[in-house]
Order: sequence, then C-alpha cells, then structure tokens
Amino acid sequence: DQDFTANLFEMPQHMFGPDPVHENRVFRTIKSLRMQLGHLGSSAILGVRSSFDHLPPTLTKLEFGKWLSSNNLHMSTHDLDTAYNYFSVEGGDGMGVAEFLKGMRGDLNGRRMEIVVKAFQSIADGKESVSTDVVMSGFNVEMMPEVRKGTLSVDDARIEFLRRLEGHSEVEVEGEISRADFVDYYTWLGCSIISDDTFVDLVETVWSVKEGDYDEERVELCCRIMKTYCTGKVKGVSDPVKQKALMRTSLQHYDLENKGSLFLPQFMQASHLMSCSMDEEVAALFMERFGVDGKLDYDVMVEALYPGVF
Repeated sequence: DQDFTANLFEMPQHMFGPDPVHENRVFRTIKSLRMQLGHLGSSAILGVRSSFDHLPPTLTKLEFGKWLSSNNLHMSTHDLDTAYNYFSVEGGDGMGVAEFLKGMRGDLNGRRMEIVVKAFQSIADGKESVSTDVVMSGFNVEMMPEVRKGTLSVDDARIEFLRRLEGHSEVEVEGEISRADFVDYYTWLGCSIISDDTFVDLVETVWSVKEGDYDEERVELCCRIMKTYCTGKVKGVSDPVKQKALMRTSLQHYDLENKGSLFLPQFMQASHLMSCSMDEEVAALFMERFGVDGKLDYDVMVEALYPGVF
C-alpha cells in the first residue's frame, strides 16, 4: 500500500499549513477513484487521461460531477465537495483541472520509472523519440493481459495500444513517440496497480526486458553513500586505509557491548551517522548479507566494502 500511495498528490500552493484531517479525506477520495479505475480496466484509465485534453482549465462543481459520471466514476456528495475544494484554484474560480490531473495520476516511483525507462531504451537505441513503427516492433502484444485473458484479439489490442499511446504524444512530428510520452502512458496505466511487482511484471512481459536486482541496487547505493561519507571525512588525502578505519569506527560506536556486531536498530543509527538514512527493509538486506545470528558483523561488512585494503 505504501507503493500505491507514494506521490499520490501534492498540496496546491495556495493552501497554507498542513491540515492532516482534510488531507486524509482527499487521500481516501483519490484512492477510491483509482480503485474504481482499476475495476474498469486499462482502456477506461487511458480514456480518462484522454478526456482531460478536452476540458477547460477550470471546472465548476457541477461540471466536475458531470465529468465523473461521464467516465463511470462515482463520489459521494461529501467526497465531491472535498476534492473540489482541495483542488480549487486560488481565488475560488473553480477546480483546477491540471491540479486534479496530477493528483489523480500521481507519479511513478523510482522502481517503476526505472523499468519503464528501460523498456523505452530497449527500442529507442539512445534516442529521445522513435517512430510508432519502431515502438510496435518491440511490443509483444500477445502478452497483454487482455489478450491472454481472451477479452481482446491480438489485432484489436494492437490498435487499442497504438491509439492510446499516440493519444499521449506531444511530439510535433506525426507518428513519433517520445520517452516522455511513453512514461506518461505508463504512469496513467499504473495508477490503479497497487503492487510494484505486478506493474514491473507487466512491463517486463510486454517489452521483453528484465528488471535489475532491485534489492541489490539499494544495498549498493547505501554502500556508496557510506563510503562517500568516509572519503569526505578523511580530508586532504585519498587514503583508503584511513577511510576503512573511519567506516569501522563509525559502526563500532554503536556496538555498546563491544562484541563486533550490531542489532538492526543500532546499524540503522550508524548508517544515519554516515549520511545514509535507510529504512528497515534495506537494513534487513544488510543483515542478510553481513549478518550472523541475527546481528550484523561489521568487520565482515567493512572488509567487503574495502577489499584488499589493509
């Protein structure tokens, strides 16, 4: 659920100060709309996206309600008031369509963005935009969920995908799809997919790409951050021996029993000291890699981070 709610919406600039109660109501309202889109299917989701192109910059409350109904989306009167007031433009001239679009769509988190960009790069060969012919040459339409379920034929699925993708295009050259268009398409398609794993699997399947080892990448990133911290602290000279010693000292500082190991909370404190504020999930990955009997052996970790440095 944390993946699903990341970057759900941003507070409009004219709303000064946090209002947790009101913000939670807006969150629940937008989440409900996303869940409704999930039940309606990908065509409905992308249809909603396309419908925004035909709306004026602002909507009255009545117009907003009619737009919801036209897209088979439903809100209680209270929820409609909540969303309308939250996304209303400064000065009270109606609900801002751009603000609501951003809240409705959200943004791709790091993991989702990485696999979408990888899919585009697999067909673009380093270019920022490619022809629709190139896009379709790399698209495994037979692996689309609707085709596999039998609800769409291969030909219909191909036509539907291309129509939706071109509907997102802002490239001036006709028949060209940019990376931004591609990302926008998948941002909308993924807005109702709760699980990151499901989203990644979908992109991998239809574009024949593979996600890197995400857990491994997160561990390596934290290792680089902590090593960079130690490099910066050893001023005036690039001395791996001193950097390694500082890394060990920083970890040992939280070894209150002086047993050469740290429990997970202690390791998280030590990593925070070295400018790496990792969460429990990432810290647990370190425990798996460098742990012994449920504790992190920091000598083993330091040796792994500084191989061949004595």
